[in-house]
Amino acid sequence: MRTELEQILADNGFSCSGLSLDKLCQYYQLLAEWNQKMNLTALIEPRDFIYKHICDSLFPAKLFSLSASSLLDIGTGAGFPGLPLKIVFPDIKLTLLEASAKKVAFLRHCCQELAVEADVLWERAENLGQGHKRQSFPLAVTRAVASLSVVCEYCLPLLALGGCCLAMKGPGGAEEAEAAGNALRLLGGRVRQVHFYRLPPGDQRSLIVIEKIAATPPAYPRRPGIPAKKPL
Repeated sequence: MRTELEQILADNGFSCSGLSLDKLCQYYQLLAEWNQKMNLTALIEPRDFIYKHICDSLFPAKLFSLSASSLLDIGTGAGFPGLPLKIVFPDIKLTLLEASAKKVAFLRHCCQELAVEADVLWERAENLGQGHKRQSFPLAVTRAVASLSVVCEYCLPLLALGGCCLAMKGPGGAEEAEAAGNALRLLGGRVRQVHFYRLPPGDQRSLIVIEKIAATPPAYPRRPGIPAKKPL
């Protein structure tokens, strides 16, 4: 797997150290092992892991210089995209946010086994956004979390003024960006750009860049569960 991983990443413009490649392979083994006990991902075949998890997770690095960035991964699940980004770009200061206790246990085990330094927070984004971390992160990322309107309510309260949220979505990024107009206005954000790209097998994806241009009103985020039930 290591040789194939190295070749595919090189073909897609990513130069990884030998240590990073070893850690990505070890990450796959941990994911496959734990996936037998809990539902971490439906994409567990090696090529799916490489193409749809690793290549996809690393795409933001093609557009942004992430070295030494402070990055918040909201709703990280099994660690995507935050852990692959941290493994390949170890200078990133990474915070992984996840509401599932079982997934948090997996993430903490991974970080220990892979010798990856990251803050793993067991918390909901709505609570964190009303707490001491409010408006403190310069950069946040989400991948396959919720509709963009809901993502905005999770992310924008946590972003510092001038910060950005990178929302990794499917092929309908432009439509989602348009539909989230009301949420963006209420929460102090704007869509700066929508990038479209394809994974090596040809699957189309989009990356929506949201900029924090005004302070988020104190009423947001609403209490846990409400953003998903009643999107702005």
